Amino acid sequence: MATAVRGSLLAARLANHTSSAMVLGNAFKISHVATLNLSMTTVNCTQPSCEPFSKVHIAVRCHSYRPQSSHPERKDMFRVHAVSLYQGDYTDEEDDAQWDDKEPVPDNKALVDPKEVRKMDEEEEATWWLYDGTEESREALAAMRLKEAQKQRWIQNASPPVRVSEIDERGRAYGRGTRKTAQARVWIQPGQGEIVVNRKDFVTYFPRESDREHVLGPFVASQTCGKFDVIATVKGGGLTGQAGAIRLGLARALEKYNPDYRPPMKRHGFMTRDPRMVERKKVGRVKARKSPQWVRR
Repeated sequence: MATAVRGSLLAARLANHTSSAMVLGNAFKISHVATLNLSMTTVNCTQPSCEPFSKVHIAVRCHSYRPQSSHPERKDMFRVHAVSLYQGDYTDEEDDAQWDDKEPVPDNKALVDPKEVRKMDEEEEATWWLYDGTEESREALAAMRLKEAQKQRWIQNASPPVRVSEIDERGRAYGRGTRKTAQARVWIQPGQGEIVVNRKDFVTYFPRESDREHVLGPFVASQTCGKFDVIATVKGGGLTGQAGAIRLGLARALEKYNPDYRPPMKRHGFMTRDPRMVERKKVGRVKARKSPQWVRR
């Protein structure tokens, strides 16, 4: 470009005071050139308002121009055409040298983990039909990725958790249970089926047969009657609440010992804590719901 501009300006200088001279460049054209004070690399500006070391202007005075108006006796008009050339090095090392105004784009992939690059390439191959560079395609691709991530979370949450046996160094499994205000801690280990509650025999501690059946429910559901010895400590509440707390703790201990016992106990509801509690007394009532006797007179 610089060679073409320099040659055009020299041609205009040689064609001084000619009737017509055409200077062609990549971005400008000058017609009817008059006096030009030029050098090889600079052009002197004839306008007094032009500051030095800023833009360079080419002043052109046309003698043969007359506007087509209703006043033919009007004198010649002075017109100035300014072509802006920025300061810079316009020398060419070679005749066929070309300018490249584009800045080199840094290779960001060199700073990315190769695993991430491989993952991005695989994703691009899977979604090449969807992305075409437009804003709509980018939004569609982002929505598809969000939906795929949500689907993966659903699959992960829907899969059952992996349950393993939790047995201590003494070969025992532990379970904790609650019912109403009673709290029980239960340990089981392989044995002859002896049950001890607060250092007392099971039959002695629970005189009612309904409470005993309540406690032995997990053994019946898992078909392990007489295979484990049970040691339980319980506090709080009454005998019914304590029996329910021991039953929940015993079911959880059996699950810790062998996770295969969980499905049958789950079907019978032994793995669920009973949420029923005593309702509090209300103001103006005898109990939670009972009202005092009403007398008309």
